[in-house]
Amino acid sequence: MFDYMPWWDKDTKQFADEVENFCDTELQPRAIKLLEQNRDPMTIQWEASKICIEKGFHPLMVLAEEKYGGRDKGYAGYTILNEEIGRSMININPLLTSVFGAGPIHLFGTEAQKEKFMIPLVKGEKWASIAVTEPDVGNDAAGIQLHAEKDGDEWVLNGWKRFITLGPISDYHMLYASTAPDMRRIHRHLTAFFVPADLPGITYEKINQLIGDVEMANSVIRYRDVRVPESHMILDAGDGWTVMTSALNIERLGIAGVVGSSKNLLETSRAYGRRRVQFGSPISRYNGVQLRMANISMKMNLTRVYLYYLAHLLDTGEADMFTFALKSSTAKIFGTQSLTEMALDALFICGGDGYLQETGIGGILKNGALMQIAGGSNDILKLFIGRNEFMQDVDERMLTPSVRGPTKEDADKL
Repeated sequence: MFDYMPWWDKDTKQFADEVENFCDTELQPRAIKLLEQNRDPMTIQWEASKICIEKGFHPLMVLAEEKYGGRDKGYAGYTILNEEIGRSMININPLLTSVFGAGPIHLFGTEAQKEKFMIPLVKGEKWASIAVTEPDVGNDAAGIQLHAEKDGDEWVLNGWKRFITLGPISDYHMLYASTAPDMRRIHRHLTAFFVPADLPGITYEKINQLIGDVEMANSVIRYRDVRVPESHMILDAGDGWTVMTSALNIERLGIAGVVGSSKNLLETSRAYGRRRVQFGSPISRYNGVQLRMANISMKMNLTRVYLYYLAHLLDTGEADMFTFALKSSTAKIFGTQSLTEMALDALFICGGDGYLQETGIGGILKNGALMQIAGGSNDILKLFIGRNEFMQDVDERMLTPSVRGPTKEDADKL
């Protein structure tokens, strides 16, 4: 039975039961059948995504309003779905990436933009990717070099993006471009665009192979004189930083899959500890094993409660976006770091058997490392949290040089 949060209403509890039943009776059995048929990981991923869409469990569908074809279950419903899919050990990267790509439209799109883009995205007829990272831009997201220049009622894009999940197969790229470099100090230098992937001038230079989610379609994208209609701009010119940082909050809530994965670690370790006999007793009786089990249980429960608390804040509007960014950064750091630690504890409990691919522990361990990098690395988010503790107000946080990082002039003085 699903472990409800005490503040959930009847509808949210019913939805949690519905999701749990779907994952147990339809999604997971179908995925297991595909594995038994030795289907490749990419096929399993797309088949799982297709099942979710057909049954009304596309994460974007759960989040979106009913008038755009969604189920309007809020961020609580979105988090519930991510947790349960994580528990099912099923990879639905196309769906999650499309949520991240569509997030800015969901948050800031005009009525016309939502009607044009959200409906086909919610139905799974179209796919969106999010394009932030560049060859020379990672954690320094404010340093984006892809440039957009206004020409009449169009913007002309030139530059590169890198590590773009779904890049070569998505229908839209949610990207950020530099439109006023001299306005960087006050974070008015970026603009957000929802770019059709079939526009002339867009090419895919390379496909990256990852050590964790090897089945993710990942690419480097080049934009050469790509002309984007101004109607595809999100908010106004110069609002890109606001759009990006707000949309990242949705992405960081997506780590609820960590909770589902940690449930599997706990269940695998518990079952193994009970049946594995050493020195005449099940290893579950030994203090060292119990301590590792306690680590997994504590970190899983702390992450879970905090994520649902954050979802509640978004659903009720009880936190401004800057405060929420601090809290979501905390959740992202703790959850992803804990997942790696929990996977190691589970691996050591299971010993050599834990190193077998069939346990799934190795995959969780590798993906846990990736999650500490994606969506803002844990180290850079710690700096964001730590520096905030010394700031007095929002203006100081936004304008203080130490928050912006060293400039070229600073470097020249060293």
